[in-house]
Amino acid sequence: MLKGIRHIGLGKCYRHVLAVLACMLLSHISMPVSYAQSAAAALKMNPKAYTGKSAWWYNYQYFPELTIFGQSDDTIPDVKHRYSFYINGGYAGFEFSHTPASAQKSLGLGFGGRYNYFVSPNWGFRTGLGLDYAKTTAKMGEFVDDFLKTDQESDQVHYHYSFSSVEEDYDIYMLSVPLQLVYQYKRLMGGFGIKPAFPISVAYSQTITDINTKAYFPQYDVWVDDSWVMACGDYPYVPTSNKYMASPIVILATADLEYMIPVNRKFSIGVSAFIDYSINSSFSFRKSQLSSVNTDQNSMVGTTNEVPISLVNNSLLSGKKNYESESVVQHIHYMNAGLRVSLNVNSYGPPKPRTKPY
Repeated sequence: MLKGIRHIGLGKCYRHVLAVLACMLLSHISMPVSYAQSAAAALKMNPKAYTGKSAWWYNYQYFPELTIFGQSDDTIPDVKHRYSFYINGGYAGFEFSHTPASAQKSLGLGFGGRYNYFVSPNWGFRTGLGLDYAKTTAKMGEFVDDFLKTDQESDQVHYHYSFSSVEEDYDIYMLSVPLQLVYQYKRLMGGFGIKPAFPISVAYSQTITDINTKAYFPQYDVWVDDSWVMACGDYPYVPTSNKYMASPIVILATADLEYMIPVNRKFSIGVSAFIDYSINSSFSFRKSQLSSVNTDQNSMVGTTNEVPISLVNNSLLSGKKNYESESVVQHIHYMNAGLRVSLNVNSYGPPKPRTKPY
């Protein structure tokens, strides 16, 4: 009797268990759960399910919604390389300090490419290549000077000259290579460093007004102040134009701050403010001028060696004050400041966890 009761009770119990299992199965079929959620639940139950970087990458790639141990943030790859192509515009050109001449900066334009290499999520290094154009106007007022030369008859001639004003317009083409330390925080990136720059061409046009010249022959104690053959007399204005080639290196201090607007994971648009300013101010254009301009002792106004003699001009950038034995422009600085728009292309490193799962 007892055996029969036990048998009946066990049978009911088995049927009850089977019914519960069937209900659970039906509930799972009617309300499916994604494998990623199941994976998350499984990892929560067993943290040792993490099996290394390859598994971590697999989880990131196929189950990015996993949130345990911070996988959704910590395993996202960091930007390792960033390539940028930019155009810029602003205010640029030469400026003079502690000289009788003054310079007014004007239009500045440029384009180029840059490369950023990140050694951490925030810090990196930058280099590249850029070409900038700048326009400058320089002016100087009344000027008096002299120079000594020997004519074709081996006589020494002492020329004295004066003029009321000189004005020059420069077109400057500058090639530069930035060497910067960069820091990135979210969408902001700042860079600072130095930028060696090479003025590959400095072209100028010049007008000197109200020139008066006269020549003194010391061996004869004779002054000549009105002779077209000797290029002596009054000249209302003398225009000229020329260019410098292979000019000296200019070292610029450079800084910029960029705000990046993401387009997608790979591309972004950058808008930045920048400034470049020369550290060295003693660079000179004196030895770089084309041979067609060959004034005596680099004086602002000189004479040719042919007969009849004619006047030739020198630029403020390379002219000398022979009375003081120094350059007309002693301190030259170059500045470029404005806005830059760039297209940034990101390249990512491999994803890796920054936290231990257990």
